Amino acid sequence: MASREVNVVLAATDAAKRLDRGLARDGESAEQALLDLKAAEPALTAMRRIMREDLGLAD
Repeated sequence: MASREVNVVLAATDAAKRLDRGLARDGESAEQALLDLKAAEPALTAMRRIMREDLGLAD
């Protein structure tokens, strides 16, 4: 579940690549890309926790 959420967010960050290349789609902006990345933080944190648990590592 966490990996699916992270994958969706990271796929959305492709907008940053398009912006950098001057190929932004309608509605894409640097500001929105930053907001999307910040919104991904909880999913990334959950994924990191799950991966560490799978490896038997303590926080």
